[in-house]
Formats: sequence, structure tokens, C-alpha cells
Amino acid sequence: MDTSKEIYKIVSEIIGISESELDPNASFMDDYGLDSLRALEILAAVENTFGIIINPERLREMTSLVNVIKIVDEYVSA
Repeated sequence: MDTSKEIYKIVSEIIGISESELDPNASFMDDYGLDSLRALEILAAVENTFGIIINPERLREMTSLVNVIKIVDEYVSA
């Protein structure tokens, strides 16, 4: 499973922006106006898709696509 592709799909659906328009380095909150509820939605969707449980402490690191992909890759490869 291509983690990047799946994460792009999840984030695109949750924030309502096409995958091609997503900037991997954009801040979810500053650039896309995401609130903490949407961030939790992304976390839950990622956990369900990949069958992992991410430590809630890591949520504050999940501020952009690049960071989410990095964290998920750490958990998936562990």
C-alpha cells in the first residue's frame, strides 16, 4: 500500500480540496484553516486505513501532509 497516496486521499476528502491542489508542506491550520476536530478526523481516518494506533502526543506534529506521511511511515514500518 502506498502510504502517501492513501494519505493524500484521506486529507483531500476531509478538507475538501482535490489531491492535485494539496501542498505537501502547507500547514493544515494556517493554510487550510483546519480546526482541531478536523485534525482528529484525519488522525482517526489514518489509523483506520493503516490499522495503526498513533500516540496522541504525536498529533501536534501532524501539521502538514509531509509530517503525517512521515509519522505514518514510522508506524507502518515498525
